Amino acid sequence: MKSATCCLALMLVAIFSARVSAADGPSPFVRLASGVSGHVHPAACVTKKGTVLVIFGQQEYIDLRITRSTDVGKSWSEPAKYGPTQKVNIYPGSLTTLADGRILHVWNVWYADKEAKGGKTRFAQFSLSEDDGVTWGEPKSLAKPKAPEPHSVNRHPIVELARDQWLFPLMDRTIVYDAKTGEEKPFGDGRNHGLVPIVKTAKGTLISGLGLRSTDSGKTWDTVSPFPKINTDGWRYDLMAADNGCLVAGEVIGPGVGGDKWRFVVSRDDGKTWDFETAKDFYNPGRPIGGRACPKTVQLDQETLGTVFYDVDEKQTGGSGVFFLRTPLKRL
Repeated sequence: MKSATCCLALMLVAIFSARVSAADGPSPFVRLASGVSGHVHPAACVTKKGTVLVIFGQQEYIDLRITRSTDVGKSWSEPAKYGPTQKVNIYPGSLTTLADGRILHVWNVWYADKEAKGGKTRFAQFSLSEDDGVTWGEPKSLAKPKAPEPHSVNRHPIVELARDQWLFPLMDRTIVYDAKTGEEKPFGDGRNHGLVPIVKTAKGTLISGLGLRSTDSGKTWDTVSPFPKINTDGWRYDLMAADNGCLVAGEVIGPGVGGDKWRFVVSRDDGKTWDFETAKDFYNPGRPIGGRACPKTVQLDQETLGTVFYDVDEKQTGGSGVFFLRTPLKRL
């Protein structure tokens, strides 16, 4: 009886794994957390030591958690409360590994503003870690939004233009922040890209989630069309540059809040064109996705990508959760 029970359990796991991955899909995902709710919106980065860090919202407004993996995303520490944000109301942000090895974590603080819609608005704060994400420095704040903009929010990794020169794609403005002086100035041609990802390719080209491409540090931009559908509600979408020169976008397919599935769309020519014909699904549960998923993809090593996302459907095995998926680069 015990043997039969074990076989049945293994069969159920195999069936479930097949449903959530494409037919030729990546390795099964790992559950990082359960019982999540509200603005879960995970962030991820890989440190210079190879540690994978993920930060996500466990409970709306009040509880950011951090978890870490030292074996390229195969196993994870128990999520712990992220100290610097435990005394403020928060909206999740982003993680970036800087060139000197420091880790930059940006989040967003809700605060009362009687002139804002709903009586509250947001601004971005950040903290730095110099010890692989174990401890974090005193938080610093970016400028609060100026009327008539109701919110100033960060959701995507910053672009490090030079040491202490950080490009922030914020909801209300796109700026270069001087980390030494705290000075903010408009980026490139001064346009506001809004809350979409901006990445720098291996060749130094800048790609904006608006479907724009710049080879002169943002002074001028060319339109790329067709472009992955990440320029609407850009805060929930994903765009990253791999070391091999490929650009990888996360694109949702289907109606509703979370769609029915997510897929990778790749550019192999420095963002000039995108290969939609061979796009690969990376999450397809066979039902509408619970929540917006908000995937974030990072490069784990020369051969593997890692993607963190969430699904709050309580009917799935284990209930709502945050998940991590490893994808071989050769699959793309």
